[in-house]
Amino acid sequence: MYSISNVVSLLLLLLLSSNQSHASPTPGHLETRQSTTKKYCSPTTSICYLEYSWGTSIPVFRIAVPDSASTNAPFDTLLQIVSPISLGWVGFSWGGGMTLNPLTVVWPNGNGATVSSRWSPYDLSFVIALAPAEYLTLILNEPPFPTLIPSLQPLPPQIKQSANKHSPLRPPTSGRTLPSTYSSASYRTVSASRNATHWTVETVCTGCSKWSGGGLSATGVNSFAWAVSKTPVSQPGNSGSSFSIHNNVGMFSESLSAGKVPKATFDAYVKNAR
Repeated sequence: MYSISNVVSLLLLLLLSSNQSHASPTPGHLETRQSTTKKYCSPTTSICYLEYSWGTSIPVFRIAVPDSASTNAPFDTLLQIVSPISLGWVGFSWGGGMTLNPLTVVWPNGNGATVSSRWSPYDLSFVIALAPAEYLTLILNEPPFPTLIPSLQPLPPQIKQSANKHSPLRPPTSGRTLPSTYSSASYRTVSASRNATHWTVETVCTGCSKWSGGGLSATGVNSFAWAVSKTPVSQPGNSGSSFSIHNNVGMFSESLSAGKVPKATFDAYVKNAR
């Protein structure tokens, strides 16, 4: 079963790849190359994580969950982000897309970090602007889209008009909205630090494993996504601060098996988080 956010992410990949021969990479393009996922065990704690890395300019993302986690019930999730000092904020999506799933957005705040719980509603307008109407019509009438979003078959005239107003790879400003704060997920910070090359934050989330319309699988493959920006947020000490559009985004899929930790060990590790 595909969620709407996964459909949008897949559509973005198809649209962007179709324009590859006509445009060089620009800020905001989707990164899918050279990424690796593996099991990482901390040399100083008893915690092992599912680790994702892309390269030196992108943060390392590490996820851990208690081994008692069940697909049928919510469970806490542990997220560690190790970011290059050059980045002003980092976002992590628990559902593989930037809409309709919990978003963890973090940024440096002095020698520590601020964690912000966010959510973005579904909005197709930024996808529509990525390609001419003719190409969208072709894509949306090819599997799996006809069965996933039948309401867009064929492409409505108003969407064709919107697409024709914009150049490929140049979404309109109105199609990008700041994710709103999301009260259904709460965070406690385990640790946060900063040195000359990186800033790091580790946070435990209650409410990131299940949400309206979706959730993480404790046994199967999950899709995750990330976004980063080099621009600092306007109010680093405020979790509700506004922040600029991302410079880079990407996604990956993996099971949580590498990041499963004995429940007693997990609970003891996050006990003093606040």
